[in-house]
Amino acid sequence: MKYRYRNLIVVVFLLLITINAIPSALGKNRRAYLTSFILNNEIIGNGFSNAIYSDDTVSFEATAYALEILDDYGINPHEIEALQNNLENNVDEMFNNDEVVLYDLFFLMKSLNILQHEDIDLENRIYKYLNDTEQIGGGFSFKNSTSSANLASTYYVIQLYLLIDEPINNLTAHKNWILSCNNSDGGYGGSQGLSSTLTDTFFVVSLLDELWGIDALVDMNKTLHYLKSFYVDDSADLNSFGGYLPDEIAQYALLSSTFFCVKSISLIDPDLSELNSASTMVWVLARQYFEDGGFAENSEGYEQKTSSVISSYYGFETLRVFNALSSLAGEIWMVEFNFWILGIVLMSIGIIIALIVFLWRKRRI
Repeated sequence: MKYRYRNLIVVVFLLLITINAIPSALGKNRRAYLTSFILNNEIIGNGFSNAIYSDDTVSFEATAYALEILDDYGINPHEIEALQNNLENNVDEMFNNDEVVLYDLFFLMKSLNILQHEDIDLENRIYKYLNDTEQIGGGFSFKNSTSSANLASTYYVIQLYLLIDEPINNLTAHKNWILSCNNSDGGYGGSQGLSSTLTDTFFVVSLLDELWGIDALVDMNKTLHYLKSFYVDDSADLNSFGGYLPDEIAQYALLSSTFFCVKSISLIDPDLSELNSASTMVWVLARQYFEDGGFAENSEGYEQKTSSVISSYYGFETLRVFNALSSLAGEIWMVEFNFWILGIVLMSIGIIIALIVFLWRKRRI
């Protein structure tokens, strides 16, 4: 008799373990959620939308960021050749219609670079256009028909030069012009005399690091202090603690501004001693939204959060600065609900009940 009870207990115990193991086995980690979100934004053969509910509109910026994240994990988009052709056609259309937008051109070329697609004639066309945006006093303009240099346009022009692997003329003049945008607070404005902004300061730090060395900053300590001033150190602020504000009057820290600050500070201070690494990583990971697996910016009150590829990229790259992309391998939230899991669990419960009934009847016989 005691052996029958023992067998019954062992069977029930093993089946209970099996049921409890099913959700763990079928659960997805953070990385799987993220890549699934990105692939759900793919408009096959054309590019990627920035958010799932964006009416299938291709975003050149989101496309470049999506391809970069997927490439990091060795995942290819669908119909690569069609995607390459469509991206190149977008560049051609810009030039044919004389409607070149530096911002869009940069992300289109960044995508083609990730896809390892080269077109020498197209690159020569771009090189000539970039040269025509150069200003005599230094810096570059947004269009080849204007004569007003700006840090944003200078940043994207120089990045395009680097993408097509072409030389940049008059580097000293450009360096001096960039440094002339410095302000007494340690930040940099869009051009001479303009107030400092976080984005423009990021442009300057990035350009100096790539071309002349970070030591070229007018005052490294002041710039570091300016960047750190955006950090939210109030642990009672559950929405923003650990992140960085986009400006002095902002209510919430953003993934974009956090990336700009973290990346810039890391270039000035490579050992990351000036960063609050632990709290910032916790804040970034908390922005991964359970609804779809992407990263979402904080929203006001009960406003619905919306994940985007662009926000996800900033979260992803911030973790990269901390050498913490492995944190995306961890499991997240609860197991994703689907009918397969429900069916397996219900079937397992049914088997347990049937076995209990069978063993009970056999015992009585």
